[in-house]
Amino acid sequence: MSFLKTNKCELKVKMWLEKDGQTVFGQGRKVLLQKIDQLGSLNKAAKEMGMSYRTAWGKIKDTEDRLNTKLIDSHIGGVSGGGATLTKEAKQLIKSYDIFCKKAKKKLEAEYKKIK
Repeated sequence: MSFLKTNKCELKVKMWLEKDGQTVFGQGRKVLLQKIDQLGSLNKAAKEMGMSYRTAWGKIKDTEDRLNTKLIDSHIGGVSGGGATLTKEAKQLIKSYDIFCKKAKKKLEAEYKKIK
């Protein structure tokens, strides 16, 4: 397949986890959690990502339900207006997902080089 080499194609891979045909976790939800961690707020994270609070909350809630684990701790109201922090399980999920994706991409790139 030398046409891949001569056309300088590059392998791109998107990976996500599903359960019963429903998205559990992927790059978008990972970034959402990272933004929550960075900004201390689900609302601010959603706005920065160009999505509604309701959509962001739905994605987090769906993932929590499908994994049967809590990912964020919400703090309501107060002078500062509340906020959110990641649970240790959320931080571990991000870490495990990143490690898996890096390893999988490395293996896929090795296979791709064989056919180039």
